[in-house]
Amino acid sequence: MAVESPQHADRHVETRASRHLLGAALSLQCKATILVVILTLLVTVGVSGYLLRSSGELARYEHDAHVVQVAALLAKAAVPPMEVDDLEALQTLASESVNGEPLVYVIFFDEDGRKLAAAEDSEEGVLQELDGEMKGHVPVPGRPVFRAGPGDASVFLDVTYPVSSRNPVQTVSEATGATAPSVLLGYVRVGMVSDYWHETMASKLDLVIGVGILATMAAIPLGFLLVRRIVRPLDGLADAMLRFSQGELDVRSPVKRSDEIGRLGLAFNRMADQQQATHDRIVRLNAELERRVVQRTQQLRELASRDPLTGLYNRRYFNETLKRRFSETLRYQTDLSCLMMDLDGFKAVNDAFGHQLGDELLVLTANTITSQLRSEDVAARFGGDEFIVLLPQTEAGRARVLCERIIEQFAIDVMERLPQVRSSISVGIASLPSLDIKNPDLLIRAADHAMYEAKAAGKNCIVAATSVSASTPS
Repeated sequence: MAVESPQHADRHVETRASRHLLGAALSLQCKATILVVILTLLVTVGVSGYLLRSSGELARYEHDAHVVQVAALLAKAAVPPMEVDDLEALQTLASESVNGEPLVYVIFFDEDGRKLAAAEDSEEGVLQELDGEMKGHVPVPGRPVFRAGPGDASVFLDVTYPVSSRNPVQTVSEATGATAPSVLLGYVRVGMVSDYWHETMASKLDLVIGVGILATMAAIPLGFLLVRRIVRPLDGLADAMLRFSQGELDVRSPVKRSDEIGRLGLAFNRMADQQQATHDRIVRLNAELERRVVQRTQQLRELASRDPLTGLYNRRYFNETLKRRFSETLRYQTDLSCLMMDLDGFKAVNDAFGHQLGDELLVLTANTITSQLRSEDVAARFGGDEFIVLLPQTEAGRARVLCERIIEQFAIDVMERLPQVRSSISVGIASLPSLDIKNPDLLIRAADHAMYEAKAAGKNCIVAATSVSASTPS
């Protein structure tokens, strides 16, 4: 099964995050746009409902006033025939009124509710129903009432209006100055079709529906633009946050506004500045910590490879260096010399003057050896009073000259610093390529054997090894 690389996985994560962010932004924009449209519709419906109700009340008032006015005119026209009980003229007035006005019926009756004359539109047929309803009962005059005709008859507005005589002799009260009331002759009852009111309400309803449609059509693009103006800065801020979370610490929000979104972008930029400053400080601290760790590691490595008394390298470090240098010598066919040194009479010094003076002698010996070496030479305390020196690119003759300088300088240093001590140095030399040696341990063994040969030859001398087991004293 193929393993997805970290870079490829990061790109997939970034792509999924971008798609999720885009989907969230579009969802927010769509939801906000729908909310604006719904609010616009609610406001439009509320305002339109109020206007429609007000218009309906006004149209109803005008319709009521119109039918009352028609009834008042008929009542005025009916006064002469009713005063003389001219029922034929009254019937003619009722018939002509039905034919000349949008009236459903016209009924004249006296003050006791007895019908005097009546006429109706032949298409409606509502007089029979009204006759059975009245039966001596007089409806409340002056108040229009909506009624429905029988069957599929249309809705009409019914009103009763009093017919009062025109009294030619007006008597005035001397005390109050009021005119005497007129004489009630009867009533006129008319029914007017409500088409006018229905047409008015239908036209108002059409107007309201048109306004609602126009408001909805205008609210969709306007709401989209308004919401887009809000969402676009949020998109920029979200993109900056996403890039910042992916490690682009120098990215900042481009939003420059004075509203809540602008304050949010400003807060993000300040947070990003603080985060970047903290990150830079942590990077500097990590770099300093790494430097100190490296330095401390080197110090610890140095301490682990040094002899605590003399400060020379220890035997383990010398063996590691010898292996590396030995391999280089064999590869590049260069010179390499190894010196094994031992203090003569060291045990007698310890026995006579104590271990403290013996330690001082060891330190003096180490200082004498290192004072004569080059920077690439390696000196180590091999064990006890034995010291070993590795001389890269140094043949046996030059190594002998160095040993002579060390022995001479050691005698001077002992005389100056420890005059009570009698001690010298015996040295064994093993060199490549004069010795046919393929193992670094054999080089140490040859130098050690040469050093023992020097001790056997009278001490305080130098012996160069001619083989692993043979050496020549000098």
